Amino acid sequence: MGDRATEGFFAGLGDGDAQDLRAIGHRRRFGAGTWLFLEGDAAPDALVLLAGMVKVVTSASDGREVIIDLVMPDALVGELSAIDQSPRSASAVAVDDVEVLAVPAVDFAAFLREHPHVMHRLLVSLTGRLRRTVRRQVELGVGDALGRLCARLDELGRRFGAESGGCVVIRSPLTQSDLAAWSGLSREAVVKSLRRLRDVGWIENEGAHIVLRDPAAIAARSVA
Repeated sequence: MGDRATEGFFAGLGDGDAQDLRAIGHRRRFGAGTWLFLEGDAAPDALVLLAGMVKVVTSASDGREVIIDLVMPDALVGELSAIDQSPRSASAVAVDDVEVLAVPAVDFAAFLREHPHVMHRLLVSLTGRLRRTVRRQVELGVGDALGRLCARLDELGRRFGAESGGCVVIRSPLTQSDLAAWSGLSREAVVKSLRRLRDVGWIENEGAHIVLRDPAAIAARSVA
């Protein structure tokens, strides 16, 4: 699954670097639906996601929630604000039960100065996030509802899916409302598009679990 190599951070550190980072952080747990931080908050720490899934969200002008990104274990959350000490540019909420390593911003900046080779891991992570953001901007500008949803399913498959017999199995806690907020669609449009994909045999879905039966066709139909 291609995107995973570009977003990992913690697992890519050497044993010594990882131990140094653990030594300056502390573990925190958040239950599903709990806010890790809110847009506009001060940024006292950078968070390394150890377990669970986090969605990074902001609000559209009409008040709708827009999902900017999903964060999986081993990735950083809120590191940009921790580095430049600007207020949080978005909010982060736990999709399921989450555990993080919270590293105070001052200590995180010092860690990067003392471990300059770790900056490469950080840059790779940020580059992957930037590429995904650009890809989604294109989708929102030119994509129809089915294409946008296929792009999100393709991304879910690459980032979170498991290959099985030519299919990709996505076991995700995301709801249809989450898919809508991530695709820039209404929930009704997502439901209709999922039905179309089932009808042509490209997916099977039961609750939040989705099987991409023809991942190549879904990738080709996406607008990314």
